[in-house]
Amino acid sequence: MTVFRASRCTVAMTLVTVALSASLVAATPASTDQSAASVHGETEDRNREAMQLLAQPPFRPADLSLLSTLSYPQGPPMQPASPREIADQKLVHQLMATLKPRGRQALEEGLAVFRSPQITAVVPNPNLRAALASLAGSPGQRSIQAIRNGLFSRVVFGITPRPEAIAMVLFGPATDPRPFIVFNQRYRYEDFRLLGEVFSHETLHRADANNHNEEAINEALHTAYHGQLLLQLPRLATSRTELARRLNTTLMALLNTRDSHGRQRLTHSAGHVLPGATTPLPSLAALQLGITPDGRTASDRTGTPGNANLDFYLSAITRTRQARANFNTATVQVLQRRQAWATPEERIRLARLLRLRLPHRPSRPHVSAQPSAQQTQLSRWSVRIDGHPVRTDATAPATASGEAD
Repeated sequence: MTVFRASRCTVAMTLVTVALSASLVAATPASTDQSAASVHGETEDRNREAMQLLAQPPFRPADLSLLSTLSYPQGPPMQPASPREIADQKLVHQLMATLKPRGRQALEEGLAVFRSPQITAVVPNPNLRAALASLAGSPGQRSIQAIRNGLFSRVVFGITPRPEAIAMVLFGPATDPRPFIVFNQRYRYEDFRLLGEVFSHETLHRADANNHNEEAINEALHTAYHGQLLLQLPRLATSRTELARRLNTTLMALLNTRDSHGRQRLTHSAGHVLPGATTPLPSLAALQLGITPDGRTASDRTGTPGNANLDFYLSAITRTRQARANFNTATVQVLQRRQAWATPEERIRLARLLRLRLPHRPSRPHVSAQPSAQQTQLSRWSVRIDGHPVRTDATAPATASGEAD
């Protein structure tokens, strides 16, 4: 700090200057408050407009090349990402670009995961290891600890028993009772950030017992994360690879699973959530829970044990503090009542990224598909629960469209 020494003849001027400075300082908080109030008011207006759009019936797709042919067979054929060289250096560069907006801790954690000999022994494929590393600082970041803790013997590309599955948790010989994760080798060259979403789903599984609730909950969580990821990296929405199209389709179903007031839901909606699809779908949860004879989302009275990974993921997506949650109807209802993974304006932005047809409201400007300058300064990746930052510690057949695992 620079220190100024005033002579006797400048005392009067100094006092005037100090008084003037004090008045400016006193005025600054009011000015700042007015600016903050203005920004808050604009945000509220945008979210209010977004809720008016979200209160309308489910949005129809305008570009089937972004969606899965399992739901929309009239769309162009799907192809996984083409074979290509995946150099470690390029993965590290992309990983750094992905994690930097989430903060220094997430960046350091992700790089440590990718370079860890311990994790490499379990996840030898660099693209899959980058997928795991990409979860640092995200709602799915507890997947990293699951691998570190040795809960899975290995994570590899291979042949999944269900050919349509993206990945599955399987059990090996009695010599190693731990489960392992196999990713469908069809998706070997897909973007690691998309594979990371699936990784976060699979590490939620633990025991060999599985039920419809477990799949519905895991799908809801990783689909919400897909929405957050597209808000950060919009180009992933339009990459048109097979994996991107499958994940986009479940996100569309989630965005359309909302009540008549526009509030995000999981098991009930104001209409079919995949308009024009081969099978009418009443909600995202119906993909796993099934559909009743009268066209509603079915339910599963059974439950399976939860884990710390589920508690963390569920807390981050609902912005509440969840503890000892299980894969049961109670947890499904938590996601039915509260999902806070995106603001109303962000949900509309995602609908535009997926090129869904939104109703026109001539009296109001459209909600932009691009974030405002103020929003770009706010990190979606500072995962908080009840206002407190969270530190990183780091098979039921699908019905309807078959967007499983």
